Amino acid sequence: MKKDPLEYLTEEQLDELLKCTDQPFHEKNKKEIKNKFTIKKNILKKKRHKKRRWIIGGSTAALGLLLVGFTFRDDLSLAYKKRFGTDTEILLLNSDKLSQEVTDQGLRLKAVASFKDGNNQYLVSQLTDLTGDRLAKDTVIEHWEMFSGGNTQVVNYDEGTKTATLVTSAIGADATPISGFQLRSFASQEKNFIKTFTPKWEEIVKPAKSWIDLTKQESQGGGFDEKGAKKLGITWDEIIKEGLKPLEVNEKLDQNFTISNIAYKDNLLHVQLKIPNEPKLAAIFPSLAVGEKEIEPIVDFSVDEGTHNNQTGRSDYQEYVFAISEADLMQAKLLLNGWNWGVYQEGNWLIQLKEAKELPITNLPDQEIDGATDKVFLENITLSPLALDFDYTGNLVNVPIKLTYKDGTTFRLDEDISHFQEGKKEHYRYEFGLKDNKEIQSIKIGASELNLESKKTTTSEED
Repeated sequence: MKKDPLEYLTEEQLDELLKCTDQPFHEKNKKEIKNKFTIKKNILKKKRHKKRRWIIGGSTAALGLLLVGFTFRDDLSLAYKKRFGTDTEILLLNSDKLSQEVTDQGLRLKAVASFKDGNNQYLVSQLTDLTGDRLAKDTVIEHWEMFSGGNTQVVNYDEGTKTATLVTSAIGADATPISGFQLRSFASQEKNFIKTFTPKWEEIVKPAKSWIDLTKQESQGGGFDEKGAKKLGITWDEIIKEGLKPLEVNEKLDQNFTISNIAYKDNLLHVQLKIPNEPKLAAIFPSLAVGEKEIEPIVDFSVDEGTHNNQTGRSDYQEYVFAISEADLMQAKLLLNGWNWGVYQEGNWLIQLKEAKELPITNLPDQEIDGATDKVFLENITLSPLALDFDYTGNLVNVPIKLTYKDGTTFRLDEDISHFQEGKKEHYRYEFGLKDNKEIQSIKIGASELNLESKKTTTSEED
């Protein structure tokens, strides 16, 4: 049975631990805890006699892990397990305990812990509703700032304390090691909806509408069903070259949605919607229903006229293109599936942070491997318990990365490595899990196996 690390602590070490906890221990609590673990230590004393040297080492390690605090350690371990996996001891050992907090709009944001992994800094924080029930399990962090960006996830929500635990992964920590975390808005309490409309299709197919060339927009955005478009023999560029001019129809569907333009041409139905500039509207997915059959758009793209002023980051109009015959179109219904947020809360929660403690990093030598079409040169290769980072020149699109541990555990990534540009150096980070670097048996990129012999050891690793 796994032993509690507190069993290894001496009287002096336990005193030191109790000083560091967030829990308000008084002398009675302290005596009860000491008595509990003294009894355990006495029972196991004979069994451990032959392992005295190991026990001393275990005591030091346990103290190192626990000095950040008992209740703090439990909460932090839960957050790390949900975000990174089950092996969290190395993160606990390398995390700085934080205590900064700020309250705004009746919500308190408290920094809990942070650590640094190369150019990435991770922050664990807790958001607590002190006056209401605005948080929930589905809480999404909408707007936040730290370094050059990244992501912030809600990994746990405690209904009893009305507390959401957040894990932020921010890039740019090397350039500006001291920073702040600013939370500006969040949304929660998702509410799904479906709306059904029957436009006057017979009127839509008759008149010629005004078309505009959208290739001149700086960014079209949207989605593209490559297989569906290929069957029809059309490309993305061909479709967006002929988009609808806004406000040619302006048919209000209800108090929220308006068809700003709609047209049918060459068995393609273009539906342009004016999307509400309302943060509580999370997402909308139009489709056509013909009897029991549902038809998804093969293309959708934005048409930005600059009227939304970036309140939501949403473009003014979104155009959806459906492949449908005229016979089916006359029987079709327009469906709008989506969801709203019950709560959209804005505020200003700003916490200043110190430079975080670093994870042990192993630097690997520069090396050349086989890429998608030619040789790829890797440099600035670093390996941490969380990720493999490297800069590369060459083509790694569709080249899989496979990491194998000595215990047989494997991690594999088959997704495209994005931002490939011929002759230009790119950076890539492969976050695979959480284990000790020494347990790695091999890392393969495509058919090439990396040389894992350390080029040099960082100060944090020597410690």
